[in-house]
Amino acid sequence: MNTSDTVNLGAGLALGAMMSRTIGNTFTNAFDARTAINILTTPQTRAEIQLLLDKLDVRLAKGELSETLYKSLTLKWQARLQALQTPTP
Repeated sequence: MNTSDTVNLGAGLALGAMMSRTIGNTFTNAFDARTAINILTTPQTRAEIQLLLDKLDVRLAKGELSETLYKSLTLKWQARLQALQTPTP
């Protein structure tokens, strides 16, 4: 192996690392964008709130939420759901 082979190998490894970071960043950015959109779209209807409550159940079952956070969010959205169901005079 001569010097030019070593340089080519180093350049190839650097290019591969750069491509790997770029691909990884693309997935991360797409996930962040999707999360931001989900955060910005607050449930408004009874059906949307019920769907959110169902998703919280699934996330708790998967271990993605602590029980404390689950209880807090569930109480909040159940109160919102109840407010939508109760007609205001």
